[in-house]
Amino acid sequence: MGEQPRRGTIVVDLDGTICEHRFPAFGEPIAGAREALQRLKSAGFWIIIHSVRTSSYYEAVGMYQPEVNSPEAVSAYLHHYQIPFDEIWMHDKPVAMAYIDDRGLRLVGDRKRSNWLDIVEFLLPGQKRRGL
Repeated sequence: MGEQPRRGTIVVDLDGTICEHRFPAFGEPIAGAREALQRLKSAGFWIIIHSVRTSSYYEAVGMYQPEVNSPEAVSAYLHHYQIPFDEIWMHDKPVAMAYIDDRGLRLVGDRKRSNWLDIVEFLLPGQKRRGL
């Protein structure tokens, strides 16, 4: 990480959080994801996108496809939908059925409706409520 973030670092998963699960394709963006991440970026958070897509697991089992698994493909998707980020974390995240974390915030939704606004309000307490 190059710069020191003003507020801190937020790590955001891609599939199922920023876009719908459609692997190996990229799904449609989740409702509110772009606006929420734009607001968090403007507030001074450093945003890291972390995805199993870039995992060496896919290379090991012969399923690695640069057009969907590479950091460049993830970056192109994010730029296409104007979703802000500072880094794409390429180091492996184990493929699992669940991730348990004491700092996790669970996103619920799809491309039509989500709880991204609730997540932003949790991270930016005391700020005037704004729609996404």
